[in-house]
Amino acid sequence: MDRELFTPNRLFCPGPTPSPWHVKQAALDSDIYHRSKEFEAMVSECSTMLKPLFGTTTQPVILTSSGTGSLEAVVVNLTNSGDSVIVVVGGVFGGRWRKINEAFENKVTVVQVEYGLAPTAKQIEEAFNACPKPKAFFIQANETSTGARFDISTIAAQVRSLSPDTLMVVDAISSLGAHSLDMDKNGLDAVTAGSQKGFGVAPGLSFVALSNRSWKSLSSRSKFYFDLEKERKGQELGRTAWTPAVSLVQSLHASLTHITKIGVPQFAQHHERLAKACRAAVNALGLELFVEKNAVSNALTAIKVPANLDGSKILTTAKIRYGAIISGGQDELKGRIIRFSHLGFVSPFMLIEGLAALEFALADEGHRFNLGSGVTAAMQSLRSQL
Repeated sequence: MDRELFTPNRLFCPGPTPSPWHVKQAALDSDIYHRSKEFEAMVSECSTMLKPLFGTTTQPVILTSSGTGSLEAVVVNLTNSGDSVIVVVGGVFGGRWRKINEAFENKVTVVQVEYGLAPTAKQIEEAFNACPKPKAFFIQANETSTGARFDISTIAAQVRSLSPDTLMVVDAISSLGAHSLDMDKNGLDAVTAGSQKGFGVAPGLSFVALSNRSWKSLSSRSKFYFDLEKERKGQELGRTAWTPAVSLVQSLHASLTHITKIGVPQFAQHHERLAKACRAAVNALGLELFVEKNAVSNALTAIKVPANLDGSKILTTAKIRYGAIISGGQDELKGRIIRFSHLGFVSPFMLIEGLAALEFALADEGHRFNLGSGVTAAMQSLRSQL
């Protein structure tokens, strides 16, 4: 029997996330010229609708690039070669901030955080003692590779108290929409995001929002494609500096229109509700969370693989037999954790489907528990939050 006839693949990985039909359809709706008034109006509307998600009154810039492109754009536009910076490394993507800064010849001081934990105030203070007045402080809002969420509001306040002139730079690619960010309120100077995460759009767009302070202190580095000032000036009129991914912008417009109707606070509350239900399921299945309690994420849940099981086999079984595409660990965490995503346009019923598939895969691979216990706990959690 052909499994795919009855069990199509569903995404429960941190990105790309599920794309609603109307978002997919928007990309195919009509051919449009990217230098037309119609497209320029769409770009302007997307930029306006992005502002509440970032929590800023400044204009976010839309780039045709992966999320990594937005990280590079921030480093290139806000630092000069030889600048001292501090980078929090608590996983693969913190490591990416480090590598990009090193590639552009910045002097990097690292706050090394054990995977699954959040940086402590003491660690941050020690980094500033070693590097008293860094040009910028780089961190993730949500370290996708470990499932750890960092308390950006508290950390930003500490950074301001230690070095008021230091730019606070946040990679929110895997968390924007799932967690309230309040860029202006928290004094964040640069925040990045990507289309394939909370927006339910295919990969290929990234977004950068800068504070007024950042816009006034752009670097003197040579720039070409990732010249944010050039992009900002053009996008004030809806014109991108270079040929954009037109179909993705059409999808983005549909996605943002839907999020706007839902309401940004309500969108974040939805993620919190699903995350609580997922954690309830993990507990009922006799499994452990990988991250400490104060670092749990509403974007994805990282689960420890039982010592007697092979994490890679669990994920293969979930995909091949049950059509659920769930992520595992990266690098040193490969085979050790399961990363179950509930980011973006994941409904409660989709969550239940994914958890059921995970339960089946766990049972097939030898984990002993009462089948259905996780799903039941998730359903009870969802109902209790109504």
